[in-house]
Amino acid sequence: MAQLNPFGSNPNVALLTDEDWRLVWEDTVSLNRTPDAAAGETRAWTDATSGNSGKLTLTRVYQSNGTTCHAVRYAISFPGKPVPQEYNLDWCRTAAGQWKITPRNE
Repeated sequence: MAQLNPFGSNPNVALLTDEDWRLVWEDTVSLNRTPDAAAGETRAWTDATSGNSGKLTLTRVYQSNGTTCHAVRYAISFPGKPVPQEYNLDWCRTAAGQWKITPRNE
């Protein structure tokens, strides 16, 4: 999963371990699959081994081209970094029921 980095070229992302990525995606799947998910829903993860942690927050539920989409804010904390790094991704549900990252819809 780490090879497919949706958070861009921020050097802090290189600090995420394979376990961190697993936790991020596990929480992303959980959030996206929540029936009737609403803005404000969150998931949090902590990796005691790496010391990294994060929180995912559903900031908006909207429709795009007839499909349900979620705007999700990822706040990831790294040891020794004073402020969490924030990333925003939009996820839309495909006709087949899968959730895919889509271009940011502001």
